[in-house]
Amino acid sequence: AKKVIISAPAKGADATIVYGVNHDVLRQSHQVISNASCTTNCLAPVAQVLNRELGIESGLMTTIHAYTNDQNLIDVYHTDPYRARSATQSMIPSK
Repeated sequence: AKKVIISAPAKGADATIVYGVNHDVLRQSHQVISNASCTTNCLAPVAQVLNRELGIESGLMTTIHAYTNDQNLIDVYHTDPYRARSATQSMIPSK
């Protein structure tokens, strides 16, 4: 492919773009761009407006996410005990 958009955080991308926040940094010369994470795409536009209008000194954000394809659907052995638990039966902390 001549141009690639990755819908997740990506190492080695030419730029990470969150539309409405920093899409102005997108250049024709970019070959691979990341669209950041779903969490970033939800948080960044709201944080940008709050920071611009009121200012943000510090913040804390928590997200609850559906399980993903790299999590086990049944209890199995894993070197990381958090990842050994069934994704369908447990809330699985992510690091």
